[in-house]
Amino acid sequence: MTDLTGTSFEFPGEYYEIMRKDFRNLAAETEFLASLLPEAGTVLDLGCGTGSNLRALRERGHRGTGVDQSAAFLEYARAAGDEGISYVEARAETYRTEGRYDLVYSLFMTLNYLERAELPAVLRSLRELLAPGGQVVLEFGHMLNFVDSFQPHTVAHHRGPDGVLITRLARQAINAHAANWRNEETLLVRTPDGTVAMYDNFFDQAVLTGPEVRELLAAAGLTITAEYGGFRKEPAPFHGRGPLVIVATATTAATATTNATDTDTAQQEENQA
Repeated sequence: MTDLTGTSFEFPGEYYEIMRKDFRNLAAETEFLASLLPEAGTVLDLGCGTGSNLRALRERGHRGTGVDQSAAFLEYARAAGDEGISYVEARAETYRTEGRYDLVYSLFMTLNYLERAELPAVLRSLRELLAPGGQVVLEFGHMLNFVDSFQPHTVAHHRGPDGVLITRLARQAINAHAANWRNEETLLVRTPDGTVAMYDNFFDQAVLTGPEVRELLAAAGLTITAEYGGFRKEPAPFHGRGPLVIVATATTAATATTNATDTDTAQQEENQA
């Protein structure tokens, strides 16, 4: 029996691009990210997929590196690439580099794919990749986001150029013991010449609460500067649907001291109560 754990995104990148346009807003994401960058900034996209965000930022004069574990997606990204973008095939938990970036981002709930035990080290590595004054943007799926958008079975049709039609059959389940979300998909791709191809895709996502995410970032030396419920700067989703989009910077010594003082004060007040 096949062990379906972890992630699998090994289907052609052009099919991912067709589906992506139906559930992501590239223009809003680009505007959000670009607003945090200096002129001709440097970026790292952790979980870059087919490189759409990097190409959009490159059009605005920024240079970047994309990291992803899917060889198929990176093949598409490189073919559509630009000399100002480099791509690395690696997992988020193992990627290391001497480079430093003005903006490090991980979108589309990529970090939810990691094991909980791996998150602290990955978040610390993101902090270490920041250039002075650099910022981190992270998009997390949180528990209520998963629960309120739960659909045991989904059938969706995605139309691409030249008559390509992708039918996505998706199944979701939650494992309360492991606190993770299981997504299994079958993609049926039909082309005008009558060819039909089928791909199986699956991924597990850690179910995190908003407070858990904030604690993880603080422990990794990251100070949250803004929280939103999307890339149009919607209010943060303390309940209900919507991702948790966080902007953070490396914690400075002064900030760490302030946070420690606030914690001590709160503890003293609790003891006196």
